[in-house]
Formats: sequence, C-alpha cells, structure tokens
Amino acid sequence: MAKYFYVARDSTGKRREGMMEAESNTSVISILRRENLLPVEVRLVSEKGTLIPITEKKQKRARGKVSLPEISLFSRQLSTMLEAGIPILDAVEDLASQTPNRFFSNVLSSICNEIREGSHFSQALSKYPKVFGPLYVSLVVAGEESGNLVEVLKDLSSELEDQLSMLRKVRQAVSYPMVILVFFIAVVSFVFLYLIPKFQGIFESFGVELPFFTRVILNISRFSLKFFPFLLLAVIILAIFLTWYKNTSDGRRRIDSIKLKLPVFGDLFLKVSLARFSRSLSTLLQGGVSIITALDIVAKTAGNTILQQYIEKIRAGVIKGELFGSEMRKYRIFPNMMVRMVVVGEETGKTDDMLNRVSKFFRDEVDVTLNILSSILEPILIIGLGVIVGTVVLAIYLPIFKLASTVR
Repeated sequence: MAKYFYVARDSTGKRREGMMEAESNTSVISILRRENLLPVEVRLVSEKGTLIPITEKKQKRARGKVSLPEISLFSRQLSTMLEAGIPILDAVEDLASQTPNRFFSNVLSSICNEIREGSHFSQALSKYPKVFGPLYVSLVVAGEESGNLVEVLKDLSSELEDQLSMLRKVRQAVSYPMVILVFFIAVVSFVFLYLIPKFQGIFESFGVELPFFTRVILNISRFSLKFFPFLLLAVIILAIFLTWYKNTSDGRRRIDSIKLKLPVFGDLFLKVSLARFSRSLSTLLQGGVSIITALDIVAKTAGNTILQQYIEKIRAGVIKGELFGSEMRKYRIFPNMMVRMVVVGEETGKTDDMLNRVSKFFRDEVDVTLNILSSILEPILIIGLGVIVGTVVLAIYLPIFKLASTVR
C-alpha cells in the first residue's frame, strides 16, 4: 500500500490535512467521504517522504483533442445521471473513468478536483475553453443559476447532436462525388502523362502527317509531361499559402466572403451558418441567457466571419434599445422569412421557439440542397470522364484510320 498526503474540509469548512495509507488515490477519496470530509487535494508520497510533483501530469493533460460526439455523449450521460439523483461530482468522476479518450478523462478528473476545491461546475468547465466552448459554459452557468442544469444539459446534447447530424449529411452528400472527382483526376493524369506519350513514338513511325485533333492532344500531353513537376510544386505552394492565409483575420474574412458568393454552394454555406446561428441562439435563450449575452456568444461560434460581423452589428443595435427583429431587417444576409419569424416571436414572447423553427427550416433546406447537388454532380463528373476518355480514344484512332486509308 502507498502513502498519501491529503487536504480536506469538514462540514464547517475547516481545513483538515494528514497522511494515509491506501491502495490508490480513489481509495483515499472514498475513505475521506465516509468520514464526511470533502477532499481538496490528494498527493502520493515518495519513499523519502516528499510529495511527488504533478507537473508531468499537467503537461500530459495540456495536449489532446475531444471530438464533438464525445462532448455530446458526455452531456447526454451527465444529464441522465443527474436526473437520477447522482451528485455532480460522482457523476463526472464516473464518466471520467468510463471515457476511452485519455485526454478527455484527464480533463474531467481535473474538473472534479476543481469542484472539490469549491468551484462551481461552470467555473471548472471554463478553464478548458478548447473542450467546452463559450456557448456550452454560458448555458451551464444559466442552468446553475436557475437550478435547471439537467434540462440545460439535455438541450446542449440536442444542440450538439443536431450539429453532428448536419455534418454527417454534408460529408455523406459530397463523399461519392469526391471519390468520382479523384478517380477522374487520376484517369486524366494517367492518360496524358503515361498513355499518350507511349503512342507518340508509334505515330512518328507511321511517317504520315497526323490529324490536327491528334496533334493538339499530343501537344497537351507534352506540355503536361514537361511542366508536371512545376505544376505539382505550384499546387503545393498554393495549398500552403491558403492554409496560412486562412488562419489570418483578413484571410478568414476574404475566404468566407468568397464562399458566400459562390454559385449554388454559397447559398448552401449560408443556410448551414444560419441554421447553426438560429439553433444556438434558441438554446441560449431557452436556457435563460439574456439576448445581448447570447448574441455575443453566437457571434463567436457562427462559423463564418461575415455573418459574425452582422450579428455584432445587431447586438450593438439591441444594446441601444432596438428590437432584435428590426435590427435583422437592416441586413439582406438574413432572409425575409427568418426576419418575419423573429418579429412574430418577439411580439408573442416566443423568440426562442421561433428561432428553433427557423433552424429546423434551414436544416431541411440544407438536406434538399445537398440531395440536389449530389444528384447533379455525379452525372456531370461521369459524363466529363466519358468525354475525356472518348476524346483520347478518338485522338489515338484517327491516325490509325488515316494510315489504313493510305495503305488502301
């Protein structure tokens, strides 16, 4: 059995500390609880009697990633456990031991330590902004203040599940066309960089003038083969530049602006952003967060800097005393249907419900748009691939036909 140093507080809040032999850190915590003590800190003691430093553990906890499905599952499980009457500290501890993500488990264990030391659940969450974003923390704060944390966690889980559902639909809709596009590029590259150059020597041995169409295809092949390394290098440099440029504030703004102006896809990107904006704002308002605070939070999580700028302008107008709906009407980025729904929501006192309906409408619109795009892109790519292959076959066979006619 190992020796542990502990710090705890009794029912009156008085600090208690001492040494204890136990099998593990968890055993020490269990013993202290049975003695009606609130554990604050538990440290392993070395053979020399010194406390083992925890810097290495902190460094390990600082690295890692938690996915959206893991946050959603955590929220759903935590709400279920709290609804069953399990104390929040016990619930979070159990979930920390169950999650297969070691980094997430360490984060939850740290949150448990923060709660033991007297912090609120929301305060502990706010120390990990890369895991729990401002929207999540703000809703938990509202839930704690209203005593309705269980319902808030359910709403959060539903919000995250909606985001996951939309992401999966987008990925599913573009996956098959992307596979065809990659295959299309691979076939074209094989034809122009390998196949046609093989036939070039054969054509030259014919000793006849090649048809114009064949000469054009051969020249394209020569150009591609000669400048392929430079083209590949240019593509790599362009990708690196765009990655860097996208991480700058000006680059992010310009790229987001271009995305919204793209034909067909621009409308799709806008609908996805508006659906997310409406759903997040609805969830915050349902959780009891004020409209000004809610707009500040959703602006940062809008997913598009152009939409973020408009939301910040609306927030500035609301601070001055203007109505939310009337401020939205000033900017054409918000569809008339959405503005009318918000105005009706303000007049009836059901803004959160109307925003939830708006979000559902845009999610349905995204589904329809994705289905249409998928059904259009697939045949276009297949037809394009057929045209390329047919063109190459024609360019190869034309000299053969000409030679056959000459021989006759």
